[in-house]
Parts: sequence; structure tokens; C-alpha cells
Amino acid sequence: MNRKISVLVEVDLDGQYVRVNVTGALTEVNQQGLYPVLRRARTMLPRATVTVDLTCVHHLEPAAVDLLRWAAEQDESLGDAVEILAPENMPAEPAVAALDGRRRLRSGVLQRRSAGLPAPLRELALDTAS
Repeated sequence: MNRKISVLVEVDLDGQYVRVNVTGALTEVNQQGLYPVLRRARTMLPRATVTVDLTCVHHLEPAAVDLLRWAAEQDESLGDAVEILAPENMPAEPAVAALDGRRRLRSGVLQRRSAGLPAPLRELALDTAS
């Protein structure tokens, strides 16, 4: 899979907003490439709102979005002037989804045992959790 990021920066003629359109794949590694773009936009237009649009990204790692938000909050030059638009249905990372499935399975087994019911067989419980 191609893990490249593509960025297109749109600047309003009046200098009121800057829109950073991101396409391709946004990962934990390549999201660092957006920081210089955001800083440069704020330097050129200090009063402008910078909007990072991630809605057209083909492969999006939720951790990358979290890291990007955290970095924007921590950077004083960016402050509250950065708005990140992420897709509504963020894909879950495979490790997180597997961990949630195991937690749900364990919770169901503990509830059945506390109610005095027999716990389901491990194979059947794994099929229902996934």
C-alpha cells in the first residue's frame, strides 16, 4: 500500500483563512510533515484560521490524528487557530479493535459467572466477539 501524503494549501485572497487539503495516507510517521506547513501558514497570515481537511484521506490512522491535534495544541504559534476536520467514521486500528473484542468477551464471561450461569465455550465466544 502506498503510504505517501499529498498536501494542497489553499489561501483566501483576503487572508482570512488557509485550508490544508490532505489526501493519500496519513500515518503516525508522516503526519509530522504537516507541522511545517501549518507553522508557515500561520507565519504568513497570523490572523487567518488554518483548517486541516482530512476527509479525503484514503488511509487514516486514528493515532496520527491524535498526534496532530496534540501537536497543534502544544505549539504556541498555532494556538487555537488550527481546526482539524476528520471523517466522522474514523477507522479503528486493528490492535485496538482486537483489544476491545477481548474486553467485551471477558466482560461477558465475568457477568455470566457472577450470575451463576456457565461461561460459553471459548470458540463460540470468540466467534461472537469478532
